[in-house]
Amino acid sequence: MKKNVLLILTDQQRKDSLGCYGNPIINTPSLDKLSEDGVRFNKCYVANPICMPNRLSIFTGMYPRNHGLWTNGLLLNQELRTLASELSDNGYETASFGKIHFEPYGADADSGSMESTAYWEQRKNNIDWFGPYWGFNHVELTIGHTNPVAHYIKWFEENGGTPEMLTVEKVTGAMMSGVRNIPKELHDSNFVSNRTVEFIKKRDKNKPFFAVASFPDPHHPFDPPRECAKKYANKKVVAPIGSREDLNTRPEHYKKHFKGGWHRKGDIPETRPNGVGPEHEHEIIANTYAMVDLIDENIGKITKYLEEENLIEDTIIIFTSDHGELLGDHGLWYKGPFFYDGLVNVPLIVSCPGFISPYESNALISSVDIFPTICDLIDVQIPNYVVGVSHKEHLFNHSIENRDKCLIEYRNGYGSNDCSSKVLVTKDYKYVRYQNGESELTDIKKDPEEKINVAHDSKYAEITNKMNECLLDEILSTENKYPEQLSLA
Repeated sequence: MKKNVLLILTDQQRKDSLGCYGNPIINTPSLDKLSEDGVRFNKCYVANPICMPNRLSIFTGMYPRNHGLWTNGLLLNQELRTLASELSDNGYETASFGKIHFEPYGADADSGSMESTAYWEQRKNNIDWFGPYWGFNHVELTIGHTNPVAHYIKWFEENGGTPEMLTVEKVTGAMMSGVRNIPKELHDSNFVSNRTVEFIKKRDKNKPFFAVASFPDPHHPFDPPRECAKKYANKKVVAPIGSREDLNTRPEHYKKHFKGGWHRKGDIPETRPNGVGPEHEHEIIANTYAMVDLIDENIGKITKYLEEENLIEDTIIIFTSDHGELLGDHGLWYKGPFFYDGLVNVPLIVSCPGFISPYESNALISSVDIFPTICDLIDVQIPNYVVGVSHKEHLFNHSIENRDKCLIEYRNGYGSNDCSSKVLVTKDYKYVRYQNGESELTDIKKDPEEKINVAHDSKYAEITNKMNECLLDEILSTENKYPEQLSLA
Protein backbone atom coordinates (compact mmCIF):
# COMPACT_ATOMS: atom_id res chain seq x y z
CA MET A 1 0.00 0.00 0.00
CA LYS A 2 1.17 3.55 -0.75
CA LYS A 3 2.44 5.72 2.09
CA ASN A 4 -0.03 7.89 3.98
CA VAL A 5 0.34 11.67 3.77
CA LEU A 6 -0.23 14.09 6.64
CA LEU A 7 -0.01 17.80 5.73
CA ILE A 8 0.17 20.07 8.78
CA LEU A 9 -0.53 23.74 8.10
CA THR A 10 -0.38 26.77 10.35
CA ASP A 11 -1.59 30.27 9.61
CA GLN A 12 0.76 33.25 9.51
CA GLN A 13 3.67 31.57 11.30
CA ARG A 14 7.25 32.80 11.13
CA LYS A 15 10.01 30.32 10.51
CA ASP A 16 12.00 31.62 13.50
CA SER A 17 9.13 30.94 15.91
CA LEU A 18 10.36 27.34 16.27
CA GLY A 19 13.18 25.89 18.32
CA CYS A 20 14.46 23.88 15.36
CA TYR A 21 14.87 27.13 13.40
CA GLY A 22 16.93 28.72 16.18
CA ASN A 23 14.44 30.29 18.59
CA PRO A 24 15.98 29.86 22.09
CA ILE A 25 12.85 30.80 24.04
CA ILE A 26 9.89 28.94 22.58
CA ASN A 27 9.03 25.35 23.53
CA THR A 28 8.33 23.30 20.38
CA PRO A 29 9.49 19.73 21.10
CA SER A 30 7.09 18.05 18.66
CA LEU A 31 8.17 20.06 15.62
CA ASP A 32 11.80 19.95 16.74
CA LYS A 33 11.56 16.14 16.75
CA LEU A 34 9.92 16.19 13.32
CA SER A 35 12.84 18.31 12.12
CA GLU A 36 15.42 15.97 13.67
CA ASP A 37 13.87 13.03 11.83
CA GLY A 38 13.33 14.80 8.50
CA VAL A 39 14.52 17.42 6.04
CA ARG A 40 14.30 21.00 7.29
CA PHE A 41 14.22 23.59 4.52
CA ASN A 42 15.68 27.01 5.31
CA LYS A 43 14.65 28.69 2.05
CA CYS A 44 11.00 27.90 1.41
CA TYR A 45 9.25 30.89 -0.18
CA VAL A 46 5.53 31.45 -0.48
CA ALA A 47 3.82 32.03 -3.83
CA ASN A 48 1.85 34.86 -2.20
CA PRO A 49 2.18 36.46 1.27
CA ILE A 50 -1.52 36.32 2.27
CA CYS A 51 -3.86 33.45 3.18
CA MET A 52 -6.26 32.43 0.42
CA PRO A 53 -3.93 32.81 -2.59
CA ASN A 54 -1.06 30.85 -1.08
CA ARG A 55 -3.29 28.14 0.38
CA LEU A 56 -4.74 27.41 -3.03
CA SER A 57 -1.23 27.56 -4.51
CA ILE A 58 -0.13 24.86 -2.06
CA PHE A 59 -3.08 22.67 -3.02
CA THR A 60 -3.02 23.25 -6.80
CA GLY A 61 0.71 23.67 -7.50
CA MET A 62 -0.22 26.84 -9.41
CA TYR A 63 0.59 30.51 -8.90
CA PRO A 64 -2.32 32.82 -7.98
CA ARG A 65 -2.52 34.27 -11.50
CA ASN A 66 -2.92 30.65 -12.73
CA HIS A 67 -5.63 29.46 -10.32
CA GLY A 68 -7.42 32.83 -10.16
CA LEU A 69 -7.57 33.32 -6.39
CA TRP A 70 -5.13 36.24 -6.46
CA THR A 71 -6.24 37.87 -3.20
CA ASN A 72 -8.43 37.22 -0.17
CA GLY A 73 -12.20 37.48 -0.51
CA LEU A 74 -12.61 36.03 -4.00
CA LEU A 75 -15.07 33.27 -4.86
CA LEU A 76 -14.21 31.18 -7.90
CA ASN A 77 -17.16 29.99 -9.99
CA GLN A 78 -16.03 26.37 -9.77
CA GLU A 79 -13.82 24.13 -7.67
CA LEU A 80 -10.46 23.45 -9.29
CA ARG A 81 -8.75 20.10 -9.06
CA THR A 82 -6.45 19.94 -6.06
CA LEU A 83 -3.93 17.67 -4.42
CA ALA A 84 -6.87 16.12 -2.56
CA SER A 85 -8.65 15.43 -5.87
CA GLU A 86 -5.63 13.68 -7.34
CA LEU A 87 -5.01 11.57 -4.24
CA SER A 88 -8.68 10.67 -3.91
CA ASP A 89 -8.66 9.46 -7.54
CA ASN A 90 -5.60 7.37 -6.70
CA GLY A 91 -7.27 5.48 -3.88
CA TYR A 92 -6.61 7.77 -0.91
CA GLU A 93 -9.14 8.56 1.78
CA THR A 94 -8.96 12.36 2.03
CA ALA A 95 -9.97 14.68 4.86
CA SER A 96 -9.27 18.18 6.16
CA PHE A 97 -9.69 19.54 9.67
CA GLY A 98 -9.50 23.22 10.63
CA LYS A 99 -8.83 26.23 8.45
CA ILE A 100 -8.81 25.46 4.72
CA HIS A 101 -9.84 28.94 3.44
CA PHE A 102 -10.42 28.35 -0.26
CA GLU A 103 -13.61 30.45 -0.17
CA PRO A 104 -14.28 33.85 1.47
CA TYR A 105 -15.31 34.28 5.09
CA GLY A 106 -17.01 37.65 4.58
CA ALA A 107 -19.38 36.62 1.79
CA ASP A 108 -23.18 36.76 2.14
CA ALA A 109 -24.97 33.67 3.45
CA ASP A 110 -26.40 32.92 0.01
CA SER A 111 -23.20 33.62 -1.96
CA GLY A 112 -22.30 29.96 -2.39
CA SER A 113 -19.22 30.20 -0.18
CA MET A 114 -19.11 27.19 2.13
CA GLU A 115 -16.74 29.14 4.36
CA SER A 116 -19.00 32.18 4.77
CA THR A 117 -19.36 33.17 8.43
CA ALA A 118 -22.88 34.41 7.66
CA TYR A 119 -23.83 31.04 6.15
CA TRP A 120 -22.76 29.14 9.27
CA GLU A 121 -24.27 31.69 11.67
CA GLN A 122 -27.57 31.15 9.84
CA ARG A 123 -27.29 27.36 10.31
CA LYS A 124 -26.19 27.66 13.97
CA ASN A 125 -25.68 24.08 15.27
CA ASN A 126 -27.43 22.42 12.37
CA ILE A 127 -24.24 20.78 11.09
CA ASP A 128 -25.12 18.15 8.52
CA TRP A 129 -22.55 18.94 5.82
CA PHE A 130 -19.07 17.38 5.85
CA GLY A 131 -18.14 17.65 2.17
CA PRO A 132 -17.10 16.68 -0.39
CA TYR A 133 -15.14 19.90 -0.79
CA TRP A 134 -12.37 20.75 -3.25
CA GLY A 135 -11.38 17.10 -3.58
CA PHE A 136 -11.69 16.23 0.10
CA ASN A 137 -14.08 13.39 0.89
CA HIS A 138 -14.60 14.78 4.41
CA VAL A 139 -14.10 18.24 5.94
CA GLU A 140 -14.62 19.77 9.37
CA LEU A 141 -14.11 23.52 9.32
CA THR A 142 -12.96 26.32 11.52
CA ILE A 143 -13.89 29.76 10.19
CA GLY A 144 -11.65 32.64 11.23
CA HIS A 145 -9.80 32.42 14.53
CA THR A 146 -11.41 30.77 17.57
CA ASN A 147 -14.70 31.86 16.02
CA PRO A 148 -18.06 30.43 17.22
CA VAL A 149 -19.27 28.97 13.91
CA ALA A 150 -19.22 25.81 11.77
CA HIS A 151 -17.96 22.39 12.89
CA TYR A 152 -15.66 23.81 15.55
CA ILE A 153 -18.39 25.55 17.55
CA LYS A 154 -20.55 22.40 17.63
CA TRP A 155 -17.59 20.41 18.98
CA PHE A 156 -16.79 23.27 21.42
CA GLU A 157 -20.31 23.37 22.87
CA GLU A 158 -20.63 19.57 23.01
CA ASN A 159 -17.50 19.52 25.15
CA GLY A 160 -18.73 22.13 27.64
CA GLY A 161 -17.72 25.37 25.97
CA THR A 162 -19.61 28.58 26.81
CA PRO A 163 -19.73 31.97 25.02
CA GLU A 164 -17.88 33.65 27.89
CA MET A 165 -14.80 31.54 27.14
CA LEU A 166 -14.47 33.09 23.69
CA THR A 167 -14.21 36.72 24.81
CA VAL A 168 -10.82 38.42 24.63
CA GLU A 169 -9.51 40.44 27.58
CA LYS A 170 -6.92 43.17 27.06
CA VAL A 171 -3.63 43.02 28.98
CA THR A 172 -1.43 46.02 28.09
CA GLY A 173 -3.75 47.42 25.45
CA ALA A 174 -1.60 46.11 22.59
CA MET A 175 -3.29 46.07 19.17
CA MET A 176 -5.10 42.88 18.21
CA SER A 177 -3.85 41.22 21.40
CA GLY A 178 -5.14 39.86 24.69
CA VAL A 179 -5.98 36.61 26.44
CA ARG A 180 -8.97 34.29 26.46
CA ASN A 181 -10.34 32.39 29.46
CA ILE A 182 -10.93 29.37 27.26
CA PRO A 183 -9.38 26.11 28.54
CA LYS A 184 -6.71 25.00 26.09
CA GLU A 185 -8.57 21.69 25.70
CA LEU A 186 -11.43 23.60 24.03
CA HIS A 187 -9.29 25.85 21.84
CA ASP A 188 -9.51 25.34 18.07
CA SER A 189 -5.92 24.04 18.05
CA ASN A 190 -7.14 21.12 20.14
CA PHE A 191 -10.17 20.70 17.86
CA VAL A 192 -7.83 20.25 14.89
CA SER A 193 -5.68 17.59 16.58
CA ASN A 194 -8.65 15.80 18.14
CA ARG A 195 -10.56 15.48 14.89
CA THR A 196 -7.45 14.52 12.90
CA VAL A 197 -6.64 11.70 15.31
CA GLU A 198 -10.27 10.50 15.26
CA PHE A 199 -10.19 10.40 11.46
CA ILE A 200 -6.99 8.33 11.44
CA LYS A 201 -8.49 5.96 14.03
CA LYS A 202 -11.70 5.40 12.08
CA ARG A 203 -10.27 5.46 8.55
CA ASP A 204 -10.70 2.68 6.04
CA LYS A 205 -7.57 0.67 6.81
CA ASN A 206 -7.59 -0.82 3.33
CA LYS A 207 -6.76 2.61 1.89
CA PRO A 208 -3.89 5.03 2.46
CA PHE A 209 -5.00 8.38 3.90
CA PHE A 210 -4.33 12.01 3.05
CA ALA A 211 -5.15 14.14 6.09
CA VAL A 212 -4.76 17.90 6.46
CA ALA A 213 -4.46 19.27 9.99
CA SER A 214 -4.75 23.03 9.50
CA PHE A 215 -4.36 25.21 12.59
CA PRO A 216 -5.87 28.74 12.47
CA ASP A 217 -3.11 30.12 14.74
CA PRO A 218 -0.77 31.98 15.27
CA HIS A 219 -2.54 34.50 12.99
CA HIS A 220 -3.70 37.69 14.71
CA PRO A 221 -5.57 38.41 16.93
CA PHE A 222 -2.77 37.35 19.27
CA ASP A 223 -5.04 35.90 21.96
CA PRO A 224 -3.99 32.53 23.42
CA PRO A 225 -5.73 30.88 26.36
CA ARG A 226 -4.74 32.58 29.59
CA GLU A 227 -2.98 29.47 30.92
CA CYS A 228 -0.81 29.36 27.78
CA ALA A 229 -0.07 33.09 27.81
CA LYS A 230 1.24 32.85 31.39
CA LYS A 231 4.13 30.62 30.23
CA TYR A 232 5.66 33.45 28.20
CA ALA A 233 4.25 36.65 29.75
CA ASN A 234 7.39 37.36 31.80
CA LYS A 235 9.95 35.73 29.53
CA LYS A 236 12.41 37.56 27.33
CA VAL A 237 11.47 37.31 23.65
CA VAL A 238 13.58 37.48 20.49
CA ALA A 239 13.71 41.13 19.44
CA PRO A 240 12.41 42.06 15.99
CA ILE A 241 14.92 42.66 13.21
CA GLY A 242 15.94 46.23 12.35
CA SER A 243 14.16 49.52 12.97
CA ARG A 244 12.01 52.14 11.25
CA GLU A 245 15.15 53.72 9.73
CA ASP A 246 15.41 50.65 7.47
CA LEU A 247 12.26 51.83 5.69
CA ASN A 248 13.90 55.00 4.34
CA THR A 249 14.93 53.32 1.09
CA ARG A 250 11.71 51.34 0.67
CA PRO A 251 8.55 52.41 -1.19
CA GLU A 252 6.20 54.80 0.59
CA HIS A 253 3.64 52.18 1.64
CA TYR A 254 6.23 50.65 4.02
CA LYS A 255 6.49 53.92 5.94
CA LYS A 256 2.72 54.40 5.98
CA HIS A 257 2.20 50.91 7.35
CA PHE A 258 4.71 51.58 10.15
CA LYS A 259 2.38 54.36 11.34
CA GLY A 260 -0.72 52.21 10.94
CA GLY A 261 -1.78 54.39 8.00
CA TRP A 262 -1.86 51.83 5.20
CA HIS A 263 -4.16 48.93 4.39
CA ARG A 264 -4.72 46.85 1.27
CA LYS A 265 -7.87 48.89 0.63
CA GLY A 266 -5.82 52.12 0.63
CA ASP A 267 -4.59 54.85 2.99
CA ILE A 268 -6.32 54.98 6.38
CA PRO A 269 -5.97 57.32 9.40
CA GLU A 270 -2.72 56.70 11.28
CA THR A 271 -3.28 54.57 14.37
CA ARG A 272 0.32 54.35 15.64
CA PRO A 273 2.35 57.33 14.33
CA ASN A 274 5.33 56.39 16.51
CA GLY A 275 5.07 52.67 15.93
CA VAL A 276 4.38 50.03 18.60
CA GLY A 277 5.94 50.60 22.03
CA PRO A 278 8.16 48.04 23.81
CA GLU A 279 5.48 46.85 26.26
CA HIS A 280 2.96 46.18 23.49
CA GLU A 281 5.64 44.64 21.29
CA HIS A 282 6.60 42.20 24.04
CA GLU A 283 2.99 41.15 24.68
CA ILE A 284 2.29 40.45 21.01
CA ILE A 285 5.46 38.38 20.53
CA ALA A 286 4.99 36.51 23.84
CA ASN A 287 1.39 35.70 22.91
CA THR A 288 2.57 34.47 19.52
CA TYR A 289 4.97 32.13 21.30
CA ALA A 290 2.11 30.86 23.48
CA MET A 291 -0.05 30.18 20.40
CA VAL A 292 2.78 28.30 18.67
CA ASP A 293 3.49 26.35 21.87
CA LEU A 294 -0.15 25.19 21.93
CA ILE A 295 -0.02 24.23 18.25
CA ASP A 296 3.13 22.19 18.90
CA GLU A 297 1.49 20.42 21.83
CA ASN A 298 -1.39 19.39 19.57
CA ILE A 299 0.87 18.32 16.71
CA GLY A 300 2.50 16.10 19.31
CA LYS A 301 -0.85 14.42 19.97
CA ILE A 302 -1.14 13.50 16.29
CA THR A 303 2.42 12.24 15.90
CA LYS A 304 2.21 10.32 19.19
CA TYR A 305 -0.85 8.46 17.89
CA LEU A 306 0.94 7.65 14.64
CA GLU A 307 3.86 6.26 16.66
CA GLU A 308 1.59 4.22 18.94
CA GLU A 309 -0.13 2.68 15.92
CA ASN A 310 3.18 2.00 14.14
CA LEU A 311 2.19 4.38 11.35
CA ILE A 312 5.03 6.87 11.66
CA GLU A 313 7.27 5.12 9.11
CA ASP A 314 4.34 4.66 6.75
CA THR A 315 3.32 8.34 6.81
CA ILE A 316 4.98 11.24 5.00
CA ILE A 317 4.52 14.27 7.24
CA ILE A 318 4.87 17.77 5.78
CA PHE A 319 4.74 20.82 8.01
CA THR A 320 4.55 24.39 6.68
CA SER A 321 2.67 27.68 7.02
CA ASP A 322 0.60 29.59 4.47
CA HIS A 323 2.82 32.68 5.04
CA GLY A 324 4.80 34.35 7.78
CA GLU A 325 4.28 37.44 9.95
CA LEU A 326 6.29 40.66 10.08
CA LEU A 327 6.02 40.64 13.91
CA GLY A 328 7.76 43.96 14.43
CA ASP A 329 10.61 43.54 11.94
CA HIS A 330 11.64 47.04 10.83
CA GLY A 331 8.66 48.30 12.87
CA LEU A 332 6.07 46.47 10.71
CA TRP A 333 3.30 44.02 11.64
CA TYR A 334 0.95 41.49 10.05
CA LYS A 335 1.29 40.95 6.27
CA GLY A 336 0.86 42.52 2.83
CA PRO A 337 3.26 43.77 0.10
CA PHE A 338 6.24 43.98 2.48
CA PHE A 339 8.55 41.31 1.15
CA TYR A 340 10.86 40.76 4.11
CA ASP A 341 11.84 37.18 4.88
CA GLY A 342 9.84 37.13 8.11
CA LEU A 343 6.73 37.24 5.94
CA VAL A 344 7.68 35.31 2.80
CA ASN A 345 10.23 32.70 3.98
CA VAL A 346 8.27 30.05 5.86
CA PRO A 347 9.08 26.84 7.74
CA LEU A 348 8.98 23.60 5.77
CA ILE A 349 9.76 20.18 7.22
CA VAL A 350 9.37 16.88 5.34
CA SER A 351 9.63 13.78 7.52
CA CYS A 352 9.24 10.04 7.09
CA PRO A 353 11.71 8.02 9.20
CA GLY A 354 13.25 5.10 7.34
CA PHE A 355 12.27 6.63 4.00
CA ILE A 356 13.72 10.15 4.04
CA SER A 357 17.06 10.75 5.79
CA PRO A 358 17.45 13.77 8.12
CA TYR A 359 19.09 16.82 6.56
CA GLU A 360 19.18 20.62 6.85
CA SER A 361 18.61 22.02 3.38
CA ASN A 362 19.50 25.44 1.97
CA ALA A 363 17.98 24.62 -1.41
CA LEU A 364 15.36 27.02 -2.76
CA ILE A 365 11.82 25.65 -2.74
CA SER A 366 8.40 27.24 -3.30
CA SER A 367 4.94 26.62 -1.87
CA VAL A 368 3.86 25.56 -5.39
CA ASP A 369 6.38 22.70 -5.18
CA ILE A 370 4.73 20.93 -2.23
CA PHE A 371 1.99 19.35 -4.40
CA PRO A 372 4.29 17.84 -7.08
CA THR A 373 6.82 16.71 -4.46
CA ILE A 374 4.12 14.77 -2.57
CA CYS A 375 2.85 13.19 -5.79
CA ASP A 376 6.37 12.18 -6.80
CA LEU A 377 7.09 10.66 -3.38
CA ILE A 378 4.02 8.41 -3.52
CA ASP A 379 4.26 7.57 -7.24
CA VAL A 380 1.18 9.52 -8.29
CA GLN A 381 1.43 11.21 -11.68
CA ILE A 382 1.96 14.97 -11.42
CA PRO A 383 -0.96 16.64 -13.24
CA ASN A 384 -0.36 18.77 -16.32
CA TYR A 385 -1.77 21.91 -14.68
CA VAL A 386 0.92 21.99 -11.96
CA VAL A 387 3.66 24.58 -12.58
CA GLY A 388 5.60 23.77 -9.40
CA VAL A 389 8.53 21.36 -9.52
CA SER A 390 9.15 18.17 -7.56
CA HIS A 391 12.01 18.08 -5.05
CA LYS A 392 12.01 14.31 -4.64
CA GLU A 393 15.50 14.12 -6.16
CA HIS A 394 16.80 16.63 -3.63
CA LEU A 395 15.24 14.77 -0.71
CA PHE A 396 17.21 11.64 -1.60
CA ASN A 397 20.32 13.26 -3.09
CA HIS A 398 21.07 16.59 -1.42
CA SER A 399 23.62 17.61 -4.03
CA ILE A 400 20.77 17.96 -6.56
CA GLU A 401 18.86 21.24 -6.31
CA ASN A 402 15.69 21.63 -8.33
CA ARG A 403 15.34 25.43 -8.30
CA ASP A 404 17.59 28.46 -8.70
CA LYS A 405 14.84 31.05 -8.19
CA CYS A 406 11.45 31.49 -6.53
CA LEU A 407 8.57 33.67 -7.73
CA ILE A 408 6.21 35.52 -5.39
CA GLU A 409 3.06 37.32 -6.55
CA TYR A 410 0.85 39.91 -4.86
CA ARG A 411 -2.16 42.08 -5.73
CA ASN A 412 -4.00 44.43 -3.40
CA GLY A 413 -7.46 44.15 -4.90
CA TYR A 414 -9.95 46.79 -3.67
CA GLY A 415 -10.78 48.34 -7.05
CA SER A 416 -8.92 51.56 -7.74
CA ASN A 417 -6.35 50.70 -5.06
CA ASP A 418 -5.38 47.52 -6.88
CA CYS A 419 -1.65 47.29 -7.51
CA SER A 420 0.23 44.22 -8.67
CA SER A 421 3.75 43.27 -7.68
CA LYS A 422 6.07 40.40 -8.53
CA VAL A 423 9.12 39.21 -6.61
CA LEU A 424 12.07 37.09 -7.68
CA VAL A 425 14.25 35.45 -5.02
CA THR A 426 17.61 33.81 -5.66
CA LYS A 427 20.18 32.71 -3.11
CA ASP A 428 21.97 36.06 -3.48
CA TYR A 429 19.26 38.62 -4.23
CA LYS A 430 15.61 39.54 -3.76
CA TYR A 431 14.07 41.76 -6.43
CA VAL A 432 10.61 43.37 -6.35
CA ARG A 433 8.85 45.10 -9.25
CA TYR A 434 5.61 47.01 -8.72
CA GLN A 435 2.96 47.84 -11.30
CA ASN A 436 3.53 51.55 -10.63
CA GLY A 437 7.21 51.28 -11.63
CA GLU A 438 8.73 51.16 -8.15
CA SER A 439 11.35 48.50 -7.45
CA GLU A 440 13.40 46.97 -4.65
CA LEU A 441 16.64 45.01 -4.66
CA THR A 442 18.16 43.45 -1.56
CA ASP A 443 21.65 41.97 -1.53
CA ILE A 444 20.82 39.00 0.69
CA LYS A 445 24.44 37.86 1.05
CA LYS A 446 25.75 41.25 2.22
CA ASP A 447 22.55 42.41 3.93
CA PRO A 448 20.84 39.35 5.47
CA GLU A 449 18.67 41.57 7.69
CA GLU A 450 17.35 43.34 4.56
CA LYS A 451 17.97 46.86 5.81
CA ILE A 452 18.77 48.59 2.50
CA ASN A 453 17.03 48.72 -0.86
CA VAL A 454 19.83 49.06 -3.44
CA ALA A 455 17.65 49.03 -6.56
CA HIS A 456 18.64 52.63 -7.31
CA ASP A 457 22.30 52.28 -6.38
CA SER A 458 24.42 52.66 -9.54
CA LYS A 459 26.75 49.91 -8.27
CA TYR A 460 23.85 47.46 -8.61
CA ALA A 461 22.50 48.71 -11.94
CA GLU A 462 23.65 45.64 -13.88
CA ILE A 463 22.29 43.23 -11.27
CA THR A 464 18.97 45.10 -11.10
CA ASN A 465 18.56 44.89 -14.86
CA LYS A 466 19.48 41.20 -14.86
CA MET A 467 16.98 40.42 -12.05
CA ASN A 468 14.29 42.32 -13.93
CA GLU A 469 14.94 40.20 -17.04
CA CYS A 470 14.96 36.99 -15.02
CA LEU A 471 11.69 37.99 -13.34
CA LEU A 472 10.04 38.44 -16.73
CA ASP A 473 11.43 35.11 -17.92
CA GLU A 474 10.04 33.36 -14.83
CA ILE A 475 6.60 34.91 -15.30
CA LEU A 476 6.53 33.84 -18.95
CA SER A 477 7.72 30.30 -18.19
CA THR A 478 5.03 29.72 -15.56
CA GLU A 479 1.96 30.74 -17.54
CA ASN A 480 -1.26 28.83 -16.93
CA LYS A 481 -1.45 25.20 -18.03
CA TYR A 482 -5.10 24.86 -17.00
CA PRO A 483 -7.34 23.71 -18.55
CA GLU A 484 -5.55 21.10 -20.60
CA GLN A 485 -5.47 21.80 -24.34
CA LEU A 486 -7.51 19.11 -26.09
CA SER A 487 -6.99 20.03 -29.74
CA LEU A 488 -5.66 22.72 -32.07
CA ALA A 489 -9.10 24.20 -32.66
